[in-house]
Amino acid sequence: MKFRCKKTENCFAGAQTYEYELPITGQELTALLGGWDITENHRFRRPVFSARREGLEIKGILAARVVKVNYTRENWEEEKRGLEQWMEEITL
Repeated sequence: MKFRCKKTENCFAGAQTYEYELPITGQELTALLGGWDITENHRFRRPVFSARREGLEIKGILAARVVKVNYTRENWEEEKRGLEQWMEEITL
């Protein structure tokens, strides 16, 4: 899967947050996240999701094609490489 990535600001010091523009929606992405702890909140006008695994967090609007990923402070570079490699291997 092709995606675009850019660093985004976060209010926490040392936070490593990146925004990913995807060719699929957040809902479609959650279906691919086997083994992740996924929560959805449908109380908002635009329902959102959060997926967590080992300190890594992916958040977004279920119907949107943009998600934010919060990497852990300690291993963020390795986590980012691993997540991006996994996304690149997804065939749509």
